[in-house]
Amino acid sequence: MRRRDRAEREPTATPRRRTAGSALTAMVVALALGALFNAAAMKKTALDMPFGAARDLRLALVGPLASLSHWSLLDRPAEWTALALGKPRPGPPPARAGSQPAAGQDDEATSGRPDGKPGKTLQERPLPKPYKGHPMRLYIAGDSMMGLPGMALTNLAGKTKLVKTLLDYRISTGLCRPDAFDWPAQLRAQVKAFHPGAVAVMFGANDNQGVETPSGEVYQFGSRGWKKEYRRRVEEVVAVLYRGGVRRVYWIGQPVMPDSSYDAQVRLINEIFRGVAEKTTGVHYIDAYRLLSKGGRYTQYLPDAGGAIVQVREQDGEHLTYAGGLIVAQAVLDAVESEWFPDGGDARRTPPPASPKPTGAATPEG
Repeated sequence: MRRRDRAEREPTATPRRRTAGSALTAMVVALALGALFNAAAMKKTALDMPFGAARDLRLALVGPLASLSHWSLLDRPAEWTALALGKPRPGPPPARAGSQPAAGQDDEATSGRPDGKPGKTLQERPLPKPYKGHPMRLYIAGDSMMGLPGMALTNLAGKTKLVKTLLDYRISTGLCRPDAFDWPAQLRAQVKAFHPGAVAVMFGANDNQGVETPSGEVYQFGSRGWKKEYRRRVEEVVAVLYRGGVRRVYWIGQPVMPDSSYDAQVRLINEIFRGVAEKTTGVHYIDAYRLLSKGGRYTQYLPDAGGAIVQVREQDGEHLTYAGGLIVAQAVLDAVESEWFPDGGDARRTPPPASPKPTGAATPEG
């Protein structure tokens, strides 16, 4: 009886119920911590948005959050995870040095501009002739539109035995958003490493958007300020290549597009490419718009070199099939061959004869 009475008198533990308020507080704290852990990636997403009010508003919201995340070291776990997995850092790309040349850098190679210097520029001098064992080097770069044309050009060039190629195309890139991908910096690095004599480039598919000038002004696509800034960027690409010792640039325009609005944007971009090429020594414009259209109009099918009708555009209507890329690649290779080995490839597949030593030439005294 005593044990039963004692058990009846002792209180029993009952589970503690959480109120709706405490559950809501826990949820808010969890969301806040999640936002802080992921703030760097959120800021990068905002930076990648097209210039405009929506981008400004999003940056205004996530900017302070990203700063707090960095200050409190809460962005480190995401960064460590990305590094461990070999992925890019989740935050915005690190600031890079400007694309302009350093003060005092030799600009002899930047032809096409009246700099008043005497003598011929590097692009005006005779081209070295490639031969077997010493091919000319062709660097192929651009956005996703360069993918299959670049592969086709690589294959065609390889058959000549006189051209060595390097293909470097990046999806969702262009010249309008160096904050997302800095093509001038990429070109500078690749030219320094590969030492190409010529470069084939294809940009513009993703450049129907606003631009921000180095001084901070933002211009929307098609405006007078946009045209001026975009032309400056095209000229900058050529200048970067020329300062690296490149002798020729083959600039491929964008092809005709199925959507009339997008096609009008492409034609405006192509006009800038063509204008720079026409006024710059050593730059050749490859008119993909003409090559891949039927009487100036969009088409999915065209005859190939053998006369067979082939599909030249992918199902999305914009990107090129390999057959379409082959048409563009052949035009580029024709331009390369006409300049670099106009006498025909066979004549350049053996080294040039060594210059005979003159008889009776004085020799340095030992």
